[in-house]
Amino acid sequence: MDEIKFDNLALRTLPIDPVEENYVRTVSGACFSKVKPTPVKNPKLVACSLDALKLIDIDEKLAKNERQLAEVFSGNVLLPGMDPAAHCYCGHQFGYFSGQLGDGATMYLGEV
Repeated sequence: MDEIKFDNLALRTLPIDPVEENYVRTVSGACFSKVKPTPVKNPKLVACSLDALKLIDIDEKLAKNERQLAEVFSGNVLLPGMDPAAHCYCGHQFGYFSGQLGDGATMYLGEV
């Protein structure tokens, strides 16, 4: 999978949080905060789309290596060019605008 070409256009063009430490806080004036994925013990691939994998240059042969896919898409293994970041977002919860949300459960690993 090392031949995947990561572009990371969003990180190159949108504002990134200048604070590199990872702790609970409000992030102002940025779309992303750089993060390091927390390793997952024994990740498992539950489902995948061969058509979607082809869009990012993962062929059917590579797609059959479920262990490698699980390690990469869990963030345990970072491929060359991956640049993990957490996306800042806001929204409504329980009928009220809640301001900035996010618990770090989802992150951007890289963009193709």
